[in-house]
This record gives sequence, structure tokens and C-alpha cells, in this order.
Amino acid sequence: MEVVKYKPLGSKPVKDWRQKFLEYLFHCVLLRKSLAEDNPRLQDPRFSALTLGARYVQRLTLSSHPYGAVRLATDELRPILEILQGTVTQLKLHHFSQRSHEASMKSMTLLLHRLIHHGSVHTLTIINCDKAIPFILIRVLRMSAGQLDLEMREDLGVCFCCDRESDVTLQSHGLQRRCCAQQEKETVATTKDSGKNSSGVLQPLPLQEGKGAANSCKRLSDNRFYTTHAKWPRLEQGVEAGECFNTLEPSTEGTPSHTATPQSSQDLGGERILFRSITALEVDLSSTIIPELQALLPSWVSLCSLDLFGNRFSEKSDLLKVVAALRSLCKRPEGSISALSIDSVFCPMPITAFMVNLLSTCPKLETLSLNFDVEEEDRLSPPQPIPIDISLTKLQVVFPDDPIQLQVFLSVLRIAQSLQHLHLSWTSNQGFGTLLLTLIESNPNLCWLTLKGANLSACQKEVICFLKNSSLQGVDFTDCRLFEKNKVEFLGKLVDAVKGSKTLKFLHLSKNRLGNKGLVTLAELFSGNPTSQIEHLNISANCILPDGLLEFGRLLEQQPPSSRLLLDLRQNPLDRDPGTAQQAMELLRRRCQVVGDLWNSRAAFADYASVM
Repeated sequence: MEVVKYKPLGSKPVKDWRQKFLEYLFHCVLLRKSLAEDNPRLQDPRFSALTLGARYVQRLTLSSHPYGAVRLATDELRPILEILQGTVTQLKLHHFSQRSHEASMKSMTLLLHRLIHHGSVHTLTIINCDKAIPFILIRVLRMSAGQLDLEMREDLGVCFCCDRESDVTLQSHGLQRRCCAQQEKETVATTKDSGKNSSGVLQPLPLQEGKGAANSCKRLSDNRFYTTHAKWPRLEQGVEAGECFNTLEPSTEGTPSHTATPQSSQDLGGERILFRSITALEVDLSSTIIPELQALLPSWVSLCSLDLFGNRFSEKSDLLKVVAALRSLCKRPEGSISALSIDSVFCPMPITAFMVNLLSTCPKLETLSLNFDVEEEDRLSPPQPIPIDISLTKLQVVFPDDPIQLQVFLSVLRIAQSLQHLHLSWTSNQGFGTLLLTLIESNPNLCWLTLKGANLSACQKEVICFLKNSSLQGVDFTDCRLFEKNKVEFLGKLVDAVKGSKTLKFLHLSKNRLGNKGLVTLAELFSGNPTSQIEHLNISANCILPDGLLEFGRLLEQQPPSSRLLLDLRQNPLDRDPGTAQQAMELLRRRCQVVGDLWNSRAAFADYASVM
């Protein structure tokens, strides 16, 4: 087996390799029948790769081939599906097509019903499904919102999970709900003494007076999966099936705030039972999904996070229609939406004006991420009124290359008193000094700042002032041309400012042309009194050569940094002198953790020159 020794730039750490491997094995065995036939170990009757892997599957992926969904819906793999109900928290659908999924719709309906309505799925991701027939996407979205209409129930057929969990009886004290697995165990134990009924089928025991809570199913009693009509108003006659979900007003009394609120209902003996829904939706927008989102969002009160991406809006107003639906959702007191991301779409107004409009619509948003293109003719639209009170704690914006309405954006920062994380990708050189001074004055709780692509060479004084007067824990100045002017003088001031900070632990200076001399100066961070509190230093892609790295390593030998220091050296041309680079790495690994790579600098520069 090949062992990966180096991390690619931008890769995320894997916390549990066993879970990662067994989840991948599960998908391979489930989707590739030939794998089980060709591997003798997988044919051993004493071993089931699906049973073993299902316990580790946290993210289930279903793609264009319907084989996996069809298999999971069979009686043969019912035990596997029961395991997945408790382990799968994320469901990913991608590359759906009309030809491959029209015939497997019944299997998909059963799978979605079991994993979402009866299972633990809280996140749904839909990617590259624009070629799927609209009927499929509409059904997936509606079931994710908790809906199960008559047509879906016909395709679903008999759900043994519903049969067990929906065994309800009316007694003098009201509607009681039955447990699934626990109730069956109690029934089996009782049958040993009393025997079976005339039909030979085990019957559920009647609830004893005052012991309903002890005998009821935990899944049902905590209101995550179902609730009865006692907390919901009855639907009046004449209301269409598609309208019923907009008329339901759930009560949040007794419902934990972190759980999903049921969204739809099913008729059972004249009573209505409501199914749970997902809390996070990541969707690649299409002409089919947009109108369905408009209809579902106003009543999707359990939705906490919404991630929209893609560039297939058919009309300029489509994005604003989605915002209008969000406005209706935010007006509901039980609405839970707190995180919104919009990426790679077209917008009919400037990004700052849209941001203000959005925050006015959804003032309870805590996390907001925006990255989209703006229609050319509408870039100069007038600024919108600024909301009075917002709850933003994390803001991420990728600005277009053209000039922005800087004062409007600064006004948003001034009222975002709770802002803790700010991530800006901004390629123009407009107003960065004013931005940094505004953050000092208006955002005392800011603990992380990321600026990418900014030209900070003209506001070095403001950068030093910002570092001295903030309580940051981390700062990321990637590709900000920091050392383009007065390199030696500015580096000395930067080192002093960082050493003077008692809170700064993460310093990212990637792609700033630090070079050998700058790296040697940066070693002063760990010398003298006081020393810096830096635990993570990112100096990747900074044109550092092996001889400069060796000198840096010798300086750290004389003035050792904290043993917790993590040093990122990726994408530096260390292959120019492998022997010296190896010697430098040995010195550095004695004092800190080093992240490197096998970057081929000559090939990279050749590729860069070929496209010039």
C-alpha cells in the first residue's frame, strides 16, 4: 500500500482513517458488483464487507448508476439499511440522469424515506443533477423537507419502519405512540408466558397507566422524528395537498433547539404524524430546483444552513425570488436559518447592495458567504438602507474585480458588532487601509482575519497598527504583496507587532515573495524577550531556497520555538538543491512539525511560462 507522506496544498486533515477507509470500502462493494466477485476475501460467508462498512458510513453517495439505491431497498439488505439509518448523517446525490433513475424511483423513495424521515441524515447535497427529470429532483427536495404525499406513499409501498413506529392507540389520557425495537423485545418476552394470538403474529403490549414515557420509543418521544396533531392545527377541508405544508404552525414547546422540526404529515387512522426533515441543504441550482425552493423555503422551519451554487439562473430575478422566500422563512418565529452561502451565480445588483438587502431580510444570519458575478448594466445601482441590528459572526465575501461600494461595505462592518471571522478575497487596491482601521474601531471581537489577493503594499502602516491594536488569534495575508516595498524595514516592524501580541497564534504569509532574506528576518519571532505565541506559521509558496531554509533552521536551533509550532513549507523550490534541503529539514524537524511536499518547481515554472 502506498503511504501518503505529504499533504497537497489546501487539503483537509483526516481525523479518522479507519472510518474513511471503511466508508470507501462500503461504496466500492455496494456499487461495484464485480469487486465482490473478483476478490476471494469478499466471498467469505463469515465476513460481510457491507455490514462492517455500514457502521462507519457517515456520508452516503449516490451517483448516476441506480444499482446502489436499488440494492439498499431490497429485503436482502434491510439489516444494512437499518444500520445506515443510525450512522449516515450526510447524503450526497450527483450526476443524476433521466435514463438511469426513472426506473429506480420507487427504490429511491424508500431509501430517502428511511434515511431522512426515520434516520439521522441532517445534510443533503445535490450536485450536477440538472439532467435528471424534474420529477425526481422535486421529490428529493420535498422528502428532504419532510413531505410524503399520496403519490410518494404509493411508490413507497409498505414501510416496515412506519408500521412499527406508527403503532398508535388512543387511550383515556390521549394519543400514545409506540416504540419500534424496544416494544418488540417487550412483546417477545411477554409472549413466552402468554403465547401468541390466533394468527401467530406478535401483538404490541398495551401501555400501562402512568408508564407511557418509560415504554415509548426514544426516537418518538424526543420529537425529532414525529409529532402528532395535538401540537399542530387540523387542516381545513378544501385545502390542497401542496398547500397543507404552508398552513401548519408547529409548536416548539418541548422540542430541543438542535433537532429538526417536522415538516409534513401522514394520515394514520384519522390522525396526522409529521416526518422529520434535514437541517442543511447544499444544492446546485437549476431551472427545476429554483421554483421548488421558492415553494418549500417559507415553511422549512428546521432548515439551519443553505448553500446555493451554480450559474444556471434563467432570469435575473430568480435569485431575488429565493431571497423573498428566505424573507418569509425568517419572519416565522420558529425559523432556524442561521447560515447562508451563495456561490458562482449571477446577481442583478452590486454585491454590497445585495449583502445589505439580504441582511435586512435575514437579520438573524450568523454565517454569510457570497461569491457571484454581477450583471454589467446594474453595477451602479444605488446603495440600500443599512439594517439596524444583525447577528453576523462569520462573513466571507469574494469581491469582483471592478470597484465596489466601499462605504456601504464599511457600514455593514460597523454594525456587525459580533463579527468574529472575516474572510475577504479582494483583488483591487481600493481602501484596504480604511478597512483595517474600521475593524479596529468597530469589531473588537474579531479573532480571525483573512485577506486574499489584496494589495497591502500601500498600507503597511495600517497593517502594523491593526496587528498592534487587535486581539486576533489568526491572520491570513495570502498573496497580499506585503513585502513589495521597504521589505527589510517593514519585516522588522511586522516581527515586533507579532511578538507584542499575546493572542496571535496563527500567521499565514503564503505567496508573498518572502525569499531567503525575509525568512531569516522572520526567525526573530522566536528570539529575544518576549517571544511570539505563534503555533502555526505558513510560509508556503514564498520562493524560499534550500540555503535560506538551512540558515533559518540553524537560527531556530539557537532560539528554539514552542514545541507546538507547525511550519508549512509547501510549494517552495527546495528541489534546486536536494541535499541542502534535506539537511535543513532534519534541523527543523528537531524543533517543530514540518509540512512539506514533493513540488517540482522547474515543471511548475515551465507550465507557467508556456501559458504566458
